[in-house]
Amino acid sequence: MVFYMHDNVTGNNVTAIPVAGINGFSSLPGRFGTIVVISDVITKSPQLTESDSHNIVGRAQGIYVNTNLVTGLDFLMAFTLIFHNTEYNGSTMEFQGTDRFDEPQREYAVVGGTGKFRFARGYAVVTTESLSGKNSVLKLNTTFSTP
Repeated sequence: MVFYMHDNVTGNNVTAIPVAGINGFSSLPGRFGTIVVISDVITKSPQLTESDSHNIVGRAQGIYVNTNLVTGLDFLMAFTLIFHNTEYNGSTMEFQGTDRFDEPQREYAVVGGTGKFRFARGYAVVTTESLSGKNSVLKLNTTFSTP
């Protein structure tokens, strides 16, 4: 399964908000120790428009923490993909891993799920589909199995 995660730290449709760090809630995601809470839109294709509800799969809800003291480009990712589309509505898939944002390709572990994805195990190969300032679209090419 391929998903696109729309992480917006700035703009009109903010989906990622720093909540703690060296400067409290005004900390930047690119600074060591900053914790960001997310509720990112997940889609089937990389583009997202206002009238694009058929493209929306669900939301990624969780956190990422900046873990690189030198470059600020490593993030511990921990989030739940909550499906809202008809086919998988109410099911979830759990992701965890390190995102070394300066690498062209990264991996997150699929560590569980509920509903149609109960006990899911696998991985997601992650690439940056697009980057606009502090906002990004990540492509998650997900391979998993369920019992």
